[in-house]
Amino acid sequence: MTRKEVLTAIENDETIENVDLSGIDLNGADLSGARFENVIFHGADLRGAKIHRTGFKGCDFIGALMDGVDLTSVIWIDMNLRGAILKGATFENAVLTGSDLSETDLTGSDLSSAVMDRTKLDAAVLKKSKLLRTILSGASLKGADLTGADLTRAIFYEADLTGATLKGATIFKTFLRNCSLSGQDFKGAMFIMAQLGNADLKNCDFTGTDITQSNFMYADMTGAILDGVNGERTVFMGTKLINASFKKANLFQSCFEEANLNLADFTNANLEQSIMAKAFCRGGKFCGINGDYVDFSHADLTAADFTSARLYRANMHRAIEEHTIWDRSNREAALGTDPDLAEAEAY
Repeated sequence: MTRKEVLTAIENDETIENVDLSGIDLNGADLSGARFENVIFHGADLRGAKIHRTGFKGCDFIGALMDGVDLTSVIWIDMNLRGAILKGATFENAVLTGSDLSETDLTGSDLSSAVMDRTKLDAAVLKKSKLLRTILSGASLKGADLTGADLTRAIFYEADLTGATLKGATIFKTFLRNCSLSGQDFKGAMFIMAQLGNADLKNCDFTGTDITQSNFMYADMTGAILDGVNGERTVFMGTKLINASFKKANLFQSCFEEANLNLADFTNANLEQSIMAKAFCRGGKFCGINGDYVDFSHADLTAADFTSARLYRANMHRAIEEHTIWDRSNREAALGTDPDLAEAEAY
């Protein structure tokens, strides 16, 4: 079919089906109200086309050109858009469940409030794109480029972001539970009030990042670097932080209850009023920390180094202190084991 034949069919309210429109030029065409079923649009030019109330079922858009196209509220389930050019496109409130957008260029696109459950975005380019409140549950974004993207309140439940780039991304109240994010470089990202429970964050670099009030409960952060982070009131309950680094981090009133902090380095960190009850801190470095009012009750501090640490009224109730180093610290200003409480706990 030619461009003229397609537009005539649309004008006559005909369904266009089972045809190959590869390479067709529909630039600026009005496709409003059209119906396409099992149509191939390989390399088609749809730039500037009007696609309002347009129905697409089982269509294939591999390599199609759709820069700046307004696809607001489209319902494209199980569509093939692999390698399509969608720079600056608008997908606000669109449904793209199960669709394949691998290797697509979505630079500067608006995907706000779109539903993209099980969508494939492997190696897709989403630089500076907007994903506000976007739902990507079970989506695959392996190797995707999300540099500078706005992920505010987006939901990535059980999404695979292995090898994805999120440098400079805005992660505010973003839901990333059970996601694969190992080895990510988050330096310079905003990471406030994010939910990352049970996420794989091994060897991630959060240096200097603002992680205020984020929740890393039961995540695996083995070998993660969090030097200089602002992490006030952040939750690391039950988190695996073996050999993690928190040098000069601000962790005021944060929770590390039952976390695995073996060999972790908190040198010169601010831990004032934080909770480390029942934490495993074997061989950890707490040199020069502000540990005033920290709750270390029942923590395992075996061979931990508290050289020059401030510990005014820190709670050491029943903490394990075998071979713990207290040189030049004010360990004597901390609270020891409460005999009455210990008796009650042993009852």
